[in-house]
Amino acid sequence: MAIGTANPRLWRQFDWVMFLAVVALLGFSLACIDSVTHNTTLHRDFTQQLEMVVPALGALLLVAAYGYEWLRSSARYIYIVNVVALAAVIVIGHSALGAQRWISLAGFRFQPSEFAKLALIVTLAKVLSDKNVHAPDGVITVLATVAVPAILIFKQPDLGTALVYGAIALGMLYWAGLSPAAIFNMLSPAVSMIVFALGLWWWIAYMFGLAVFLLWSRRHHWLVPISLGGLNLLTGIASHKVWGMLKPYQKQRILTFLNPNSDPLGAGYHVIQSKIAIGSGGFWGEGLFHGTQTQLHFIPEQHTDFIFSVVGEELGFIGAIVLLALYAVVIGRGIVIANRTKDPFASLLAIGVVTMLLFHVFVNIGMATGLMPVVGIPLPLMSFGRTSLLTNVIAIGLLEAIAMRQKKLLF
Repeated sequence: MAIGTANPRLWRQFDWVMFLAVVALLGFSLACIDSVTHNTTLHRDFTQQLEMVVPALGALLLVAAYGYEWLRSSARYIYIVNVVALAAVIVIGHSALGAQRWISLAGFRFQPSEFAKLALIVTLAKVLSDKNVHAPDGVITVLATVAVPAILIFKQPDLGTALVYGAIALGMLYWAGLSPAAIFNMLSPAVSMIVFALGLWWWIAYMFGLAVFLLWSRRHHWLVPISLGGLNLLTGIASHKVWGMLKPYQKQRILTFLNPNSDPLGAGYHVIQSKIAIGSGGFWGEGLFHGTQTQLHFIPEQHTDFIFSVVGEELGFIGAIVLLALYAVVIGRGIVIANRTKDPFASLLAIGVVTMLLFHVFVNIGMATGLMPVVGIPLPLMSFGRTSLLTNVIAIGLLEAIAMRQKKLLF
């Protein structure tokens, strides 16, 4: 449906504040990537990112102009193509850094798992706008929809992206009307597994608290708390088997998160050096191209997963606050758009994009500051990565498309 391209009145609703914040974030990104990679063989990454910015912004405007309505009827086909692409990675994908995540097509190497985030958002928006989220079949359909791509992603392996899928699903379920208590009940088996891994007594205390919570709520048939308690019991006991399914580097990342100093020259090296870099930046920072940790390349993959440490060291506290303010503008405007639109499908689509961006920002900055385990999640619109950049600007384009059409029904 290309109505938007022929109707100039729609562009009056274009969210220029959000668009300018995106442009500013891209400027931040190019400055930081240039600082990390100049005078190195990795400077080609800066060139590739720079060459991608204009086409990416063009894609954002094109998506905004074309609209989102066609996604409603195409959601099923988008999901099928998404699953096929993820399965193809396992068969014909290229490996790098211990993971098989890339496919080469016409000389361009891309990650299907990045585009899969948008495909999942579109599919869940269609499912949740059609299904009753309070009915068991609605929740089961959502969980089944998320499980297939999440399992394929986990096998690459890419635990970080699999977690993003879970976060998107939870955010959209909440927006669709599922209560926080119901969401906690859904998450409780996974929580039981984690707590059991921390220690038996912690798990016993958790199970006691869960029992008190279920008795206090008193809104369930007696079969529900018994089933939920039994499921928590089984997942807790089975946690050691799940631990055995993780790759060695994934186990090491979790152990290092709990105690980074246990392996300061190995798995804990990234986090320790990143914290040193951020702390040394002080209030004003050491200036672009002048950060000690950055320019001496103490932090591997600093222009991808740990780009926030460049901001912290070279631009300081002020630079970090400006960066967070820009993200707050984009995410805040996204929430406003999701709240204002009268179309349930569009509203769910918008909140899915917002949840994806928010989760990425929260986890990536948490990684760089040692507050979250290292799971390889890039910082949106900042980290180097052409597929990630294109995915994020298309997502912003969907937000703009919804904003431009939110008053269409009133007209």
